[in-house]
Amino acid sequence: MSAARRRLMAIHNPTSGGGERRRDLPLILEGLEGQGFAVDVRATTGPGSATELAASAAGEGFDVVCVLGGDGTVNEALNGLAGGDVPLAIVPTGTVNVLAMELGIPLDPPDAVRVLGQGTESWIDLGLAGRRYFGLMAGIGMDAAVVASLNPTLKKALKEAAFAVHGVATYLTHEEPLFRLTSDEREVEGYFAVFGNAANYGGAFGITPLADMRDGLLDVCVLTDKSFLSTAWYWTAALLNAHIDHPKVQYFRTRAARIEAADPAQEVLVQTDGEVSGALPIDCRVAPRALRVLVP
Repeated sequence: MSAARRRLMAIHNPTSGGGERRRDLPLILEGLEGQGFAVDVRATTGPGSATELAASAAGEGFDVVCVLGGDGTVNEALNGLAGGDVPLAIVPTGTVNVLAMELGIPLDPPDAVRVLGQGTESWIDLGLAGRRYFGLMAGIGMDAAVVASLNPTLKKALKEAAFAVHGVATYLTHEEPLFRLTSDEREVEGYFAVFGNAANYGGAFGITPLADMRDGLLDVCVLTDKSFLSTAWYWTAALLNAHIDHPKVQYFRTRAARIEAADPAQEVLVQTDGEVSGALPIDCRVAPRALRVLVP
């Protein structure tokens, strides 16, 4: 008698990547079946549904949760899986698929399916911003403002470049409030900060290039000056990982920090893995070994 096949919940985001991958769904599911999984596909219905679906997986007897989507859907799913025993697998179909890249998962869906069929189970740390887990990063200040106002049509048309184009427009029209970050390691004031659990921030560069998803720490990068010259230099230097040594940048590692707006009346937004998740004040900390993952 053959061994029982592993049960896999495939969480599918119909709008992922602008909906361009929807036609690939039957082939992806067929490929997963061919790799020995018993597949049950569940489509997301709106914000938060991927979290609810993933959270129900253990109780329904699933062995694996596989996200067919981008970083936004992946983030929702890991918020449902954090601290549990059901591993996360990814078949990337989003506009940006940074966590898949970090885990060594091929960005071509058929290749990802084949690799995951022979994948091994591992684990990674997660970050926690308030009550929201993140796999990649939490951004405070400018990038969260960019995410909050980014036009979906622009994102679909320009993909990763949309963030850069819209970021320039946001900088020129949006006042950056000062905030204060306090941890055991140091206290620093700044206008933009990233808590990185992963080295890759997005596209071709990393804001926290020394971050390790298995070291039990978050890498923190704070820009302490909001002048045009400093901001332009910061993003340009980040392409070469040269920004962390600049005198207007503070880079360090921590397990936990508290971040508050210098003026409580000013709103400072927070994004986690590319989605707006709240505003200051907020506590940010590492959650060691919080997520099981299926990797090549």
